Amino acid sequence: KGHHDSMYGRVMSSWNRENELVTLSVTIPPNTSATVYIPATDVQSVKEGGKPAGKARGVKFIGMARGAAVYSVGSGNYRFESRMVKL
Repeated sequence: KGHHDSMYGRVMSSWNRENELVTLSVTIPPNTSATVYIPATDVQSVKEGGKPAGKARGVKFIGMARGAAVYSVGSGNYRFESRMVKL
């Protein structure tokens, strides 16, 4: 986990992986947006707050890049989950 104190407030993130499940928690301060990369084999495997990430409030799917689903998010707290294939 880590954080960055930006001019708008603290940006925080932490992640955990248990078997195939990757969990990423992100906090974005008010009046700010961020680009979030979630390790994923496909966009359908990514959830935010228990529902498909693309349907979550404040979350917009941008595309897939280098084994990650890429999202634009507004200010707020997010908990992304993704199922990964075991290597």
